[in-house]
Amino acid sequence: MTLAEEEVLRVAQALVLIFGVIVVYSAAKGYSKRRSGAMLFLALGFALVTAGAIAAGILFELAGTDLLAAEAVQATAQACGFGIIVYSLVGAKE
Repeated sequence: MTLAEEEVLRVAQALVLIFGVIVVYSAAKGYSKRRSGAMLFLALGFALVTAGAIAAGILFELAGTDLLAAEAVQATAQACGFGIIVYSLVGAKE
């Protein structure tokens, strides 16, 4: 991976972190106002998606893990997070 490609990846991960925090904050705020179980699961799902990006960045940048392993951690967290988001949209009761 070239230095330019690493920089693009860092910027993309930073954007995931920024937007993820905004979505999690908004969903948590919605939950606190309405006490909606769906909003709680939505916040948890997006928190897990965001945490996956953070974990991948830490593993790759600080722990020296290879990119494939770091991305596998991120993909697993994202899959779990999106599963929770789907549940919040179709299965959670108010």
